[in-house]
Amino acid sequence: MATAEKEQAVAALEELVAQSSSIYLADFQGMNVEQATKMRRKFREANVTYVVAKNTLAKRALRARGVEALDPYLEGPTGFAFGEDEVAAAKILSDCAKEFQRPALKAAWVGGHLYDAEGIKTLALLPPREVLLGQFIGALRSPMQGFVGVLSGSLRQMVGVIDAIGKKKQG
Repeated sequence: MATAEKEQAVAALEELVAQSSSIYLADFQGMNVEQATKMRRKFREANVTYVVAKNTLAKRALRARGVEALDPYLEGPTGFAFGEDEVAAAKILSDCAKEFQRPALKAAWVGGHLYDAEGIKTLALLPPREVLLGQFIGALRSPMQGFVGVLSGSLRQMVGVIDAIGKKKQG
């Protein structure tokens, strides 16, 4: 590659790193064209950018953005999955690894934390963001609903006592 091409490739990778909240590394070696195409299609549907780049260029781009923790994993053929959704790429890579026994999961940089292959598998088990937000809101709402129930029960008792006193005075 000419120097200008290398600089352009590093700049493009830097931009992807800057725009992404997650970076996944996988060894795609051993995948046939059909498997790779199927995996790329799933990435496109999930709005994840999948790129194969030279490790030296990727190191430069990652270091320029302060992500040096992935350096030890940049050996051999490496595919990079960049995405806004933190777990979408993990789910796709894990599904493909189960289905095709490839790609081999290397590491991930998600939310400023480094995850190894086992960590990626754990991330893949997380429910989608919308479900997690729903569970969180439900957990916040539950104590409030209980409090409202207690208050309304006390009010009902008070109304019952006042009604009984009213009937007793009438009778």
